[in-house]
Amino acid sequence: MAKSKFFRVAVEGATVDGRVIQREWLEQMAASYDPATYTARINCEHIAGYSPERPFNAYGSVLSLKTEEVELTINGEKKMLLALYAEIDANDQLVEINKAGQKLFTSCEIHPDFAGEGKAYLVGLAVTDQPASLGTEPLKFAAMSRPNVFTTAHETAMELAAQPLDGEQIGESIGRSLLAFFKKDKKDEPVSPPAANAPAPANDNAFDVDKFAAVMGQQIAAASKPANDAVAALGARFDALEAKLKTTEQPGTFNRTPATGGTGSIKTDC
Repeated sequence: MAKSKFFRVAVEGATVDGRVIQREWLEQMAASYDPATYTARINCEHIAGYSPERPFNAYGSVLSLKTEEVELTINGEKKMLLALYAEIDANDQLVEINKAGQKLFTSCEIHPDFAGEGKAYLVGLAVTDQPASLGTEPLKFAAMSRPNVFTTAHETAMELAAQPLDGEQIGESIGRSLLAFFKKDKKDEPVSPPAANAPAPANDNAFDVDKFAAVMGQQIAAASKPANDAVAALGARFDALEAKLKTTEQPGTFNRTPATGGTGSIKTDC
């Protein structure tokens, strides 16, 4: 695991799809964030996978938050805005991906009414390289009617604090796996002009749900095959043992053929 320096993950103000990141949210998150209360984990493209296998496993945790005033140029005008900065504990996979120039942006997952207390809390942080216009990603909401708010994306400097890293422990196939997943069978399609008065999309991420479901199904089948084979082998051994026991004399039973002849009386040799 590699501890990072503080880097910017969110800025107050309007997003590209017309939503607003409130200044109070950033202040409340910085003041209340505590990993002992609830740890914000790092995921890929806002997909928190159920499996520890890549690409949708966790990539680390958020350690602490703080806010700072920053000067940004928006439409040629300089503005002073409040920004949220995060310190994270990144695993080797995230470090390797970042070095490969992939998933260079971060997007916050904000719960505006955490634990029913009426205050915002950072519940997750996603890495992404699919930002929208002006280098940001549209604000998104969690699926299944969860109230979590996903902020616009900001480029992650990912400047790590000085500490030794064991290169042999960093998987060489991580970057290739992610690229293969997102680029497999991807073909260039003609871009059609937008319809007149069409509403702005809430999410412009090019994500193929059918392909993702197929890949995850294959991974589930592959992961469960060894267990299924072991259960089948155990069942066969049990059936064979049961059949053998049915033909074996049980302890405490007597199946020998009785002796014939004699009266059963005992005689002495006098």
